[in-house]
Amino acid sequence: MIFARSASAGTYLMHQCAPGLPAVSSGWSVFANDTLADTVLSDTCSAEGSIGDYVFTAEQPGVVTENGHSGSQVGIQVDVPSSLPEVTIHSIKAEVQGSAVSGDDAWLEFSSAGQSLPGGTELPYGEGSPYTASESWTLPQGARDFEAAVECSTDRSSPSCQFAEPTLVPGLSDITLTLEDNAAPALASVSGPLATAAATNASVAGSQSISFTASDAGSGIREAIMTLNPLDGGSPYAHTFDFSSQCASDSWNACPLSQTISGFTIDTEALANGSYTVSLAITDAAGNVTNDALGSLTVSNPTVADSSLGATPGPGTASPISATVAGTPNGSPASQNAHLELGMHQAISRRYAKRALRLPGRLLDAQGLPIAGATLQVFQRVQGGSLELVGQAQTRTNGTFIATVPAGACRTVEVAYRAFSTESGYATTAALTERVKAGIRLHVTPRRTGSQGTITLSGRVLGPVPPQGVVVELLVHYRGRWEPFRDPRTGAHGRFKVAYQFQGGVGRFPFRAVVLGSQRDFPFAFGESKAMDVSTV
Repeated sequence: MIFARSASAGTYLMHQCAPGLPAVSSGWSVFANDTLADTVLSDTCSAEGSIGDYVFTAEQPGVVTENGHSGSQVGIQVDVPSSLPEVTIHSIKAEVQGSAVSGDDAWLEFSSAGQSLPGGTELPYGEGSPYTASESWTLPQGARDFEAAVECSTDRSSPSCQFAEPTLVPGLSDITLTLEDNAAPALASVSGPLATAAATNASVAGSQSISFTASDAGSGIREAIMTLNPLDGGSPYAHTFDFSSQCASDSWNACPLSQTISGFTIDTEALANGSYTVSLAITDAAGNVTNDALGSLTVSNPTVADSSLGATPGPGTASPISATVAGTPNGSPASQNAHLELGMHQAISRRYAKRALRLPGRLLDAQGLPIAGATLQVFQRVQGGSLELVGQAQTRTNGTFIATVPAGACRTVEVAYRAFSTESGYATTAALTERVKAGIRLHVTPRRTGSQGTITLSGRVLGPVPPQGVVVELLVHYRGRWEPFRDPRTGAHGRFKVAYQFQGGVGRFPFRAVVLGSQRDFPFAFGESKAMDVSTV
């Protein structure tokens, strides 16, 4: 197995304290420097949405006593836990509060990695209201700490700073950290018949399973994609294991640190016969990727002709039939050694709206001369289904024909020619594999809102949807890439509807809905909607 890891200190969001949510205690502390004051953390994040200090000296709440030398300081400190060595703090947003003071002047300051950050201010003096502001900071590269501190200076004669609101010395609320993770995820325990076949360049048929474990000690595992890429340049098969619904963004990890897939099965009969490279790509919440090239294998399933129609495998092949056959000839001249040619590639991919198919071709005898007036039968087999007759076609005088195939899902389409009416099998067949992308429509309202506004995303997956519905993934284009944020399941009629609230972003944000392929009882491939723009101000 070949692992190719790409780590570039990607970023991911982490709400550390938001109204209505419990605070994350790991990594938070308070401090008191050069003072007789004691400090405790007043953690009321789950009730009121704030984390603050409560300061007292000699049983007198809200007082910091100077030491007469360099001033005293109290504050809140955020430190990335040592258990996460690859994680740093990229930026931080917070609602900042500072109590009004009396008795001396007090300064609110911010710092990280030994450097001062902007936003420092003198707290209101006397009977003024508490200081409040929304602040955003980009921290120094590699920073793993952040401090919000109040300093009681010594430039006046008063020996102490007294705070009107002791829990706001200082207080932070609605805190959002943007964290960096510079380590790629790890892949282990890759096993199962599919993995073994890829490692040994073996042939496979029917259902094949694979198991693996992905882990990431920093931001956590968000996604895994398994791809079978045909060596002949056709359309690849890809299955996405989406773990974003399990990403709670707490305890410094956006997503679960480990994910195990056990016995995931691929029906290789849905693939065209041929050679494929097999790979697994693991992505963590910060966007770091590990690619694992498992090797290559050959899909070798019996063709429709082999199993049902009685012809030799492969499009345009002839089956040896007795030279003397009774019955009505089919075409002029009827030929037991006929050859069918299709005017399309053996594997095609089409959009849902264009899934009805006009399939051109030509029927020739063993000498390459046209067979005119022959009736051809047209079959289809949808993934996991049985072979069914869906139409007929007639050859022209030059042996050409156009077979009309009704709209359908992912399937194999086969054209078959029987030379004489009494033959039990077919003289020749020609087949192609059609990959049909799922159809999905998205509506977003309103298209213009505030930076904290809420929008509604609704839509419908087209075509036959199974009773249990299908999973839809909603994405927003943010910082140069499409980021998934919700994965609702539709109803039996394919409809879905969710709400989304912006978190302070200003600008134009495109949204898109995608429906994943290979879902149970849903024989369509990956499909996506048009992008819908929303502007925030």
